[in-house]
Amino acid sequence: KISKAEGIGALYRGLPANVIGIMPEKTIKLAGNDFFRNYFQVDNHEIYPNGNIGLEGLSGGLAGACQIVITTPMEITKIRMQMYSGEPISQVQLLKNLVAEMGVAGMYQGTVSTFMRDVPFSIVYFSLYGILRRKLVDEEGKISSVGALGASTGAGIVAASSSTPLDVIKTRLQAAVPAGVAPYKGWIPTVNRIIAEEGAGALWKGVGPRTIIISPLFGIALMVKETLARWFP
Repeated sequence: KISKAEGIGALYRGLPANVIGIMPEKTIKLAGNDFFRNYFQVDNHEIYPNGNIGLEGLSGGLAGACQIVITTPMEITKIRMQMYSGEPISQVQLLKNLVAEMGVAGMYQGTVSTFMRDVPFSIVYFSLYGILRRKLVDEEGKISSVGALGASTGAGIVAASSSTPLDVIKTRLQAAVPAGVAPYKGWIPTVNRIIAEEGAGALWKGVGPRTIIISPLFGIALMVKETLARWFP
């Protein structure tokens, strides 16, 4: 429907914001998770011979909290670019215009809702990945590229789908609303408004596309990370 009405290019709106933000975002998330795992000695088999799902989740959650410094401005600019319906201009110029219009404060609109999405996602994702990874490692504690891809994609499916309502709330708070429509304000009021106006099912809108996008994205990221860790121990 989008490609017929607006052309194939419309499917790639928000690409510059995504490209600019995705690399530092994933770097912070993965490096942060490793840092906190080391801090809590999660991988010390003498202390936790069978792992520690609680500390794995805590490490992931803290890493998710750290990444919002990048995620929040990336998400709001991406959403605004995707919903843009004005005069045709280049994606780069549109991004520049949005940044100039919103300013630094505007770029961090929805920080709380981003936190409320990314922290639970990271807790579920990294704790589940830890469980699956332990079942697939070899005698040296290494995991194959295929095993890492499968484990991380599986964890991504569960984490992405279960956190969909949190993503819907975040998007409503960050998206520009049409003229005549009251803007969404506050996390709890937004939840109540969505349920009152559209029903509880609306909180699960987009669960399919979100899961299809997020799970292989994290699958590839962890596969590359684990592969490089084997090549460069």
